Amino acid sequence: MESTSHRVSTLRGGSTGLGGAVVQSAALIGPAAGATAGFVFIASESGFASPFAMLIGMLFSLCLAVIIGEFARKLPAAGSFYNYLSHAFGPKVGFVTGVMLFGAYVLLLPFQLCFFSTFVSEYLDGQGVTIAWQWLAAALIIFTAVLTVIGLTPSLRVGLLFLAFEIIVFGVIALIVLFNGGADGLSLKPFDPSESALGFSGVIYGLVFAIFAFVGFESSTTLGEEAHEPRRTIPRAVLVTTLAVGAFYVLLIYSGVVGFGLNEAGLEALQSDGTPFDTLARSFSGPFLGTLSIIAVMTSFIALNIVTVTAASRMIFSMGRDRMLPRWFDHVNSRGAPGRAIVVVTVVFLAITLILGSIYEPGELASWAAYIATLFFIAAYALLGVGVVKYYYEQHRSEFSVWRHLIVPIVGIIGVGIVTYGNVHPTPPSPLRYFIWATLATIAVAAVVAAYLERRNPARLVEAGQLFAAATPEEADVRTDVPPYTPGPTGRV
Repeated sequence: MESTSHRVSTLRGGSTGLGGAVVQSAALIGPAAGATAGFVFIASESGFASPFAMLIGMLFSLCLAVIIGEFARKLPAAGSFYNYLSHAFGPKVGFVTGVMLFGAYVLLLPFQLCFFSTFVSEYLDGQGVTIAWQWLAAALIIFTAVLTVIGLTPSLRVGLLFLAFEIIVFGVIALIVLFNGGADGLSLKPFDPSESALGFSGVIYGLVFAIFAFVGFESSTTLGEEAHEPRRTIPRAVLVTTLAVGAFYVLLIYSGVVGFGLNEAGLEALQSDGTPFDTLARSFSGPFLGTLSIIAVMTSFIALNIVTVTAASRMIFSMGRDRMLPRWFDHVNSRGAPGRAIVVVTVVFLAITLILGSIYEPGELASWAAYIATLFFIAAYALLGVGVVKYYYEQHRSEFSVWRHLIVPIVGIIGVGIVTYGNVHPTPPSPLRYFIWATLATIAVAAVVAAYLERRNPARLVEAGQLFAAATPEEADVRTDVPPYTPGPTGRV
């Protein structure tokens, strides 16, 4: 007689390699979207020294990439941070971290839908075509849902196509600016911290936006069960993504600073231009390249939306598999995609975006969602920095490296501290200041729920940290690297 017990679902192992994992992370960073939306803020704080601030931001992000890579080579799984910190601190911290990272990813969806739809709507309006932002938001996420349900490989291929397009277009603009010597000639002045608009504090505040521009670089960790040889692929993908996108960002912002001009008028123009690379393209090349830059921003957000839905749906899938969400989510379709989770993500967050975006301005909703997501991300990053030290010292003492498992985490935590300080001091205006308390309240509630589950049903909480340690059945021989949890009388590990 066939058993009626529920069979644990698994994502399709070996679906993607290093290239696909890099696409997942790089597309979630969204270089063109980040450059368009973030460089104005960096320039407003760091002035002519904006490239220097971006370079330092890349170094801090590289430290976080190393930390994540050290976890990923031991614990590849769909739950990523949720899995890492369960093994470092125990299932309660893993559960709370899962809530934070899940919240961060899903908050990126209203941000993307609102920013993309208003950006495209305003551009089309300037061309004499009127389309309400709500229709554009719906079109974006429905397209994404259909693509991701079809499967990981097709969705990553489309993401790669759009990612390549934005990199080529923005890269060409930057090179044209440099080959023409910028507005006043090339100089190393942008790498001098003393050239910051607000002195050294300007560099510090510029770092807040510079590091935020890298958010999403860890996204490939959510493919831990679907990547080929995940213990090697995921750490490399995170590191390659951070290096490549970081170098690209430095090139872009340097070309922007010298392209607008190393004078007060040029700096003021850069700080107030909502589409700086469109302006640079039209100034140094012509309208055709300028139009391509606008399209590149659009495709950047499409790729960004694809990988965000991919990451969020896999986190929901993993939580459903570990019974932290209903078991209904523990399902993959014939193409190996968590279809139910994708559909729920699409419906819920399209509804949230349309309702709140109609009550408030979509631009306001985008800024609010990005701010709260940042708070969740930095809390998770800080825990990772401490967790990697504890995890390797206690569980892999023979592999403990002072450089990789102590110095690098300390530097990464310093970077996270700078971002935290810049986001909460001075206290932001309402309603952003209330979001700080809302974030802390969410973390507190998650901790209470975790403590309750640990007391009432320790085994269920422990399951939250027991995600697969190997991506495919063929790698079962290395699963012994991951010590299973054994709940004691109080549920402690």
